[in-house]
Amino acid sequence: MTAPGSHLNRLIELAREPSSDKRRELLRDLTDLFIAEEDQYTSQESEHFGAIMGKVAVDMDLAVRQRLADKLADAKAAPHQLIMQLAQDAIEVAKPILMRSLALQEEDLVTLAKSRGQDHLKVISTRPHVPEAVTDILVARGDDSVLEALVSNDTARISRQGMERVVVRAERNPRLHAPVSARKDLPPDLLNEMYFFVSSSLKKAILERMANIDPKEIDKALSQSGLRAVEGALPASTGLSPAEKYILQKSRDKQLNEALLLQLLRSRQTAEFLLGFARLTELDPKTAQRVLSDHTAESLAIACKASRFDRSTFSTFVLLANPTRTRTAQETSDLLALYDKVPAESAQRVMRFWKVRRQALQQGAQAASA
Repeated sequence: MTAPGSHLNRLIELAREPSSDKRRELLRDLTDLFIAEEDQYTSQESEHFGAIMGKVAVDMDLAVRQRLADKLADAKAAPHQLIMQLAQDAIEVAKPILMRSLALQEEDLVTLAKSRGQDHLKVISTRPHVPEAVTDILVARGDDSVLEALVSNDTARISRQGMERVVVRAERNPRLHAPVSARKDLPPDLLNEMYFFVSSSLKKAILERMANIDPKEIDKALSQSGLRAVEGALPASTGLSPAEKYILQKSRDKQLNEALLLQLLRSRQTAEFLLGFARLTELDPKTAQRVLSDHTAESLAIACKASRFDRSTFSTFVLLANPTRTRTAQETSDLLALYDKVPAESAQRVMRFWKVRRQALQQGAQAASA
């Protein structure tokens, strides 16, 4: 074991050495010595050690700083000030520190996440067990590359609010669809929101996951989803549009049914069809629009199956609801097969989430008028 006093002498020698090559050699040797005997130093001695090494490292070339960072990244008692200095260096230097150093505490990561650029944020996103306080910042400041790295990190803890923002971002970026929908901590209501815009294979995976979710977890998620619906709602209109009045009257006259929807669709009464479809499926118009706008028509299959619409009604909806979308005979056949295969129970479970926004908005309107 080398005495701490001899290390101090070498540190003084390092600080005074004018030769760049000699300083590089001394820095390397002292780093190796520190790593080998780090448990022999008090925290104060460690920080003194780090202060001098950090001062010298500033003037060293990139390769030297990289080696220093890589060596200290796994040190259990690395000098905190030096670790923070290296973490804010060029990404080639900072990377091992940001990924592995246990000397970085949560408050350090928060500081770094708030102040560094996208390269640093991306590396922080890959760090094991990133806490919520940090991931909230990564989601807010990070670009799509950062977000992809974060959601692909199974050990990262992402808050409910962070997850909501992630799902919104995912709708615009297909690269996020698979890693986000695969996260085990994604709340069921947010998973269901993704059903509207992911690929057919991911839609299938979502249905399979929904079939295995505990009912208590579903109830909790439904409550969260309802709160979000009320918070995000626009002020209610003071009057009904002609289309709304028409559908309301048809409903009162008990004439709102599949046949009327088909009639409205064929006559291209788009607003009336949308509102009638929403009312029959017990969805709010915004959600109904998302169902009808899903280019795969699989959301439409879920809504029709859960609402027990006739197979022929679904088929006509597929052909006419989106006239700009042409389908081959095989694609149409596959959709009908999907309609036949989807269990009504699974479809209704998914629909519970889609319906909750309408229910929450109705409750909010009733409370506002009370």
